[in-house]
This record gives sequence, C-alpha cells and structure tokens, in this order.
Amino acid sequence: MQLDIVTPDRKVVVGKADDVVIPAKEGEIDVLPGHAPFLGILGTGVLRFVAEGKTHHLMVSGGFVEVDGDRVVLMCESASLKDEVKPEEERKSLHELEKKLASLGATASEDESYLKLKAEVDRSAARLTLVK
Repeated sequence: MQLDIVTPDRKVVVGKADDVVIPAKEGEIDVLPGHAPFLGILGTGVLRFVAEGKTHHLMVSGGFVEVDGDRVVLMCESASLKDEVKPEEERKSLHELEKKLASLGATASEDESYLKLKAEVDRSAARLTLVK
C-alpha cells in the first residue's frame, strides 16, 4: 500500500507499507492491503506501520485519515518521528503543561483554552510513549 503522512508544514512519511495501525478518534484501525474505503478522524497516539518486514512508530495527532484502495493518507495537525523526540525535554514540557492544565481549575470541557491545552498534554504524552 502507498502510505502518505503529512502535516501542514512537511511530508513526514511517504512510501510503501504492508500494514498500518492508526490511532483514530474512536480507537485503533488496522489497515491491510485491500481494506474497504474509509474516511475518519485521527486521534492522538502512536501509529505503527510495517514496511519491508520492519515495524516503524511515530506520534500523530489530529486531522483526518483516508483509506482508498491501496492508498492510506493521513493529514495530521502534528506528527513526530521517534528520533525527533528528546525524552528529558519532553518530560519537562509535559510537567509544565500538566501544571498549566491544573491551574485552569474547574472549567467546562468545551472551554477553548482547556481543549487546546488538553490537546498539547495528549500530544506530549504520546511523544513520551513513542520513545519508551
């Protein structure tokens, strides 16, 4: 299958894959060659794909996934390759983001500030999961 993973500012992965496991909003989706057409919303998490017998991992967050024939396209708000993540810096960042989130106190889950900060916390946690 052709796999294209892009963000607004770069092509993260472009190439062939034999199997792709995608963190969708409603849970993981395992895409194999010949998968039925699908359009969905990406969640935040670690995406896995197999290419030439080797498993690769990266963090993806937000956006859309389209499966059409033997082509999988992910249009992500954010994506990070494993070698781009610096664990110590990410742990510090996550700690600071969690403190900011806690300082918001009791807010509605629809509050714009809360939602943006929560998305940042989720992305940071997913990047740390990626490097474990």
